[in-house]
Formats: sequence, structure tokens, C-alpha cells
Amino acid sequence: MKLLVYTDGGPNSDKALIFAARWSRQIQAELAVITVRSGTHAMETPPPMGREVLVSDWDGLPEGLRILTQAARRLGEEGLLKLPDGITLRETPHSHLFACSTQDERKILFHECFGSFIETLNREVDRHRYDLLIIAPPTRSRMRRFLLGDTTRKLALELHTSVLFVRSGSADSRLVICADGSASGKRSFPLLQHLLPTIRQPVEILWVRSPQASDEDAAKAEHCLSQATQWLRSCGKEIRKVRLEDTHPAEAITTAAGKDALVVIGASLRHDVVRRTMGTLPMRLLARTEASVLLAKAPPEADPGTYREKFTC
Repeated sequence: MKLLVYTDGGPNSDKALIFAARWSRQIQAELAVITVRSGTHAMETPPPMGREVLVSDWDGLPEGLRILTQAARRLGEEGLLKLPDGITLRETPHSHLFACSTQDERKILFHECFGSFIETLNREVDRHRYDLLIIAPPTRSRMRRFLLGDTTRKLALELHTSVLFVRSGSADSRLVICADGSASGKRSFPLLQHLLPTIRQPVEILWVRSPQASDEDAAKAEHCLSQATQWLRSCGKEIRKVRLEDTHPAEAITTAAGKDALVVIGASLRHDVVRRTMGTLPMRLLARTEASVLLAKAPPEADPGTYREKFTC
């Protein structure tokens, strides 16, 4: 599995780096760190390329590279990375980068990229085929979202891969999996299979039934809950099924999860126009909850069907 963690050097980014360090270590995932800056290389004094920059000189690097060296120090504090005596910078058409090694000699690449935020992330995701972006976007009021833009909404709608939005919940928080039997609801499970070694806490599988739900919808949801429960229990996980009924599922999930939780939900398969105008359950949830949210964007063909047959522990 390939993880990409975003940092802007702020305190929220520390939370994302801690998540990334723990998950990378637990599942032996390939990890890269990225920061994105508007403009191009030409807008600042070129950093020293092709020669070693000692730790003592890191604070004199341009802003983006200082952010990345700060991230390297944080990953070192988490025990994932062996902090080197120095780094060697390289240049690509759209970025500056350097590499460090983990304690078990895996390489972590640190990218300072230039360009539009979403376009740049998608370019790197498509180029390197990252399975998951880990990010802690700033929490903004409705007015500030209107004036400055809603980073969370843009990532949920436009990013080409799954996203973990790190908020109050930590890697050890209660895990709440939203499952309703729909195709979009099943998107979570192929991703969860890769993350199984990180799941050490009790798991709640949550279904919020609408009062208008048909018997067929209810039967699909119950089947999904049953299959997912059997699969996770066969993998040694402690499971609790939770059934709620509410006309506003996003509010029900928000209340049930609380702040100290990691909520897992599949991205909607609805038409893009509908997602952007009328909204979807994941979008409403992201606008409300203070818990961390893992938004799974596995393709529809990744429908797990019978979990025990298609997934292994």
C-alpha cells in the first residue's frame, strides 16, 4: 500500500504525520511526504542541489523545504525515520525532493511541489498511484469557508484517491464503519483489508436506517452488516453492530461517533452534478463531525460481495 501525507508545517499537520508514521510502520506501507506551494521554482532563490545539506543548515533552506525537514524531524520523533546527518536535494520539472530512510531501511521521499493545490496532488497521486492521502485540513467557519474555500470539500469531490481527514480522532480511537448495503457503502472494505493490522481497537459497524427505507434496502443493509461482521471477526477483531433510525443520517452518525473516533465511509457514486449541488451523506458528514474521517474511493468494481470469500486476514 502507498500512503501520501500532506504537511503545511502547522500544528494540525503534526496529527497527520503521527497517523502516517503509525500506519506506515504497522502495515509496512510505502510512505511519501508532500507540501504544495503556489507558483514555480523560479520565484525564489534556488536551494543547493546535488550536495549534502547538513542538519545544522536546514533552517536556512527555502520555506517549503524547511516544512519538509520539520516533517522529517517529526517522523524521527515517532520512531519511524532515522534522522540523517544531512540530505541531498534533487530537482524535477515540478518539484524539489529529498529522501530519508526508515529504521528498517525503507525510503521515504519528501516532495516540495509547485502549482495549484488539488491539481498538484492529483498529478502526484496519478504518477505514483498512491492509495491514500492523509491530511489535516484547517477547520473553518462557514464564512471563512466561503471566503477562503473549503479544502475538505474540494478534496472529497476532486481528489483521485481515498482521503483520511485527521481531526480529533487518533489512530487508536474507536473505529466506526458506516455500512448500509449500497455499492458506495461497500467501497470501504477493500481499503480496510489493507489497513487490518492497524485495527487494534473495538470496531462498530453502523447502519442508520431512514424511516422511508424499503424492505429491500433493509435486507441489503442487514446482509452487509452480517457479512462484514463475520469477516472482521474471522480476522480477530472485536465487533459491535449498531442500528439507528433517523431522517438525518449524517447527524445520527456524528452524534454516535462523537469526537474521539475514526469514521470510515464510502464515497458516493451519485452523479457529479448531484454531489456538488444536492450533497451526499459523506459530504454532509464531513461538514458536521469533529471526528477523523476516512473517505474510501475504491472503484465500484471493488465490490467485495461475500467478504469471507474475497478478503483474507
